[in-house]
Amino acid sequence: MKIGRSIVMAFALMVGAGSGAALWLDHRDALSSLPRPQHALAIDRTTLVYRDRRRLEHIVFKTVALGEIGVMVSLPDPLPDRKLPLVIVLGGLGSGEDNIGDLPDAGDNVIVGYDWPIPLRFDDFRSLTHALGLYRAVMAIPAQVASAIDFLASQPWADDQRISLLGYSLGALAAPAIEDVAERDGRNIGWTILAYGGAPLGELVAASPHVRPRWARPILASAVDVFFHPLQPTEHLARLSGQFLILEGRGDALIPESARARLRDAAPAPKTIVAFEGDHMGVGSKKAALLQRIIAASAAWLVEKGAANPLPAR
Repeated sequence: MKIGRSIVMAFALMVGAGSGAALWLDHRDALSSLPRPQHALAIDRTTLVYRDRRRLEHIVFKTVALGEIGVMVSLPDPLPDRKLPLVIVLGGLGSGEDNIGDLPDAGDNVIVGYDWPIPLRFDDFRSLTHALGLYRAVMAIPAQVASAIDFLASQPWADDQRISLLGYSLGALAAPAIEDVAERDGRNIGWTILAYGGAPLGELVAASPHVRPRWARPILASAVDVFFHPLQPTEHLARLSGQFLILEGRGDALIPESARARLRDAAPAPKTIVAFEGDHMGVGSKKAALLQRIIAASAAWLVEKGAANPLPAR
């Protein structure tokens, strides 16, 4: 999470200008403060790509209330004559294709990557208007993903009784709110993976080496905890059901141990906790081996719990 000086200043202005409204927001119920999913979505476009016995379909939904919702859907090709589990993947920003690009052949499962509606970098914010636009986009994320889940679960190839939500890094922070919104909307998510996340959000900002200047970290941390209170993972986890897998790094420099502990303690039972050696997960040559271990542990757990069909032998 890289945040430039301008975004720090924008949030400081938001705190100064809206402190009364923010305090009121902080005490409202988190779930009721979030936008609701949209139904009967219009598909704007689809792009089909065939790769490694998979059919990749990029779907963009147009909504007025939530903006554009983009997902990359990976299906086995040809489709088997049975309904398939839905595996929703939330990576660390980027496109849905980026988020599922490192996954191996997924067999008879539908893998869905979410297009994050926020930029990879925050260095180009020029005004408070940009910051407010980012705020609205972030607050819409749970309803966006829940809207996509509802659409996908209604497709003829989908097993709507086997839906899992996989949150990695930033995705682990958003997953509890997404699941809570989806379940309020009537979609049951039976299995959840929270990998390399923590809570509360402000503590992660205060500990982040990417936030500059250092003196602004506690200011921004306080603003994040107030304005993004409806997204706090711990505000939603107690309401959730299903089975949980918590993955974390013992040497994670981005997520303090206290924040990791708060997230894993808040996750309801039954839950499995696995700690890997090393720093925060990521992509690239230096973290490729760790990423593969994380993916393997995730896939094995999903298959063991019945959330996903067995993967092809490699």
